[in-house]
Amino acid sequence: SARTIAASLAQRAVTITAKAGAEGRLFGSVTANDIVAAVDEQFGISLDRKKVDISEPIRTIGAHSVSVALFADIVGTVRLEVVAR
Repeated sequence: SARTIAASLAQRAVTITAKAGAEGRLFGSVTANDIVAAVDEQFGISLDRKKVDISEPIRTIGAHSVSVALFADIVGTVRLEVVAR
């Protein structure tokens, strides 16, 4: 089941809308809670926010990649598209 979820996440991109300035910098940052909510809303997949590994804060619009621990030895990758409101 976890391998199926990892494969499903790898094939899709999650779109997150956030407020941004003219230079593409966000007012704030995209958090693990934002990612979990977007994955659940768009794909119906529930993730644990504590298992989302954001190496550095996401503070710009564009494409980003985040790792998610799904099971003991299974790590999935979530591709994010952050767009400005």
